[in-house]
Amino acid sequence: FPWHIEEDRLLERAAGGEAIGTTLRGIGPCYRDKVGRTLAFRVGDLYRQNFRDRVRQVAHFKQRMLQCLSGEPVQLDADAIYEEYRQYAERLRRWVGDSTTYLLDALEANKRILFEGAQGALLDVDHGTFPYVTSSNSSGVGVPSGSGVPGRYLTKVLGIIKAYSTRVGGGPFPTEQANEIGQYIRDRGNEYGTVTRRPRRCGWFDAVAVRYTARLSGVDVLAVMLLDVLSGLEELKICVAYELDGQQTTIFPAHVDELWRAQPVYETLPGWKEDISHARRWEDLPANAQAYLRRISQLIGRPLEIISVGPDREQTIFLQGQVS
Repeated sequence: FPWHIEEDRLLERAAGGEAIGTTLRGIGPCYRDKVGRTLAFRVGDLYRQNFRDRVRQVAHFKQRMLQCLSGEPVQLDADAIYEEYRQYAERLRRWVGDSTTYLLDALEANKRILFEGAQGALLDVDHGTFPYVTSSNSSGVGVPSGSGVPGRYLTKVLGIIKAYSTRVGGGPFPTEQANEIGQYIRDRGNEYGTVTRRPRRCGWFDAVAVRYTARLSGVDVLAVMLLDVLSGLEELKICVAYELDGQQTTIFPAHVDELWRAQPVYETLPGWKEDISHARRWEDLPANAQAYLRRISQLIGRPLEIISVGPDREQTIFLQGQVS
């Protein structure tokens, strides 16, 4: 709702220290209302007879709250907001239903269901780099809570990873390359925020972080994206451990303060000069690219199943157990 967007803007402006990287679309405040319950709307509420009264009630409260946050007059036209969202509700009506029952019925009818994650696992509100996270469970553990489908029904989890590391917004990033290497990756990979177009922070592949998220999400096999972005680099580095308070560890820190202090321990591999965007089989990849992928698989402890060498669907290599 409009008040969520304004609340997002005001809170981001007022927050001390490094910003958490919100998209300023009101998603965080909307989730806060969901957890708080009193001021929340669910999709089904848009079709209740008291929807107009609820909008008026919440708008009145939010107007006073926003005025306190901003120190300036704030005007929310509850009737105009109601009319706008009433129209949205009518447009959405044919797609609104009991999604949990729909999915459970499909499972009992032996139908196949594909769940797709929307964000990186380290942005998970409970298991990510809190507070530099999103407002939901974006790791694999979010499938049951987000859909109502029990985890025992999941038969295969495909872990989608980049051939390097990226981060949007603030937060610790041990392998970040704030230099020409990072810019090279950013430009070749078009690493700019989908919504905000902000430049993503780029760095070397972090096997410590990826192994943690693979375990967290119950990953069975790996799909490595954007391998072609690394073509042209003389050498590649993989973070195989962290140096933390004088000790070397392969365990991803549970608290963000420790991750801020973590220093990457790198293993260096030779790069490749060849353009691999035309590769369609494992055998088409340069030996150094194969070695890089094998090492990632070894460090994460999961087999490779898919390799992407470009944005087109045809630029996908399906390994089907070819690589060990």
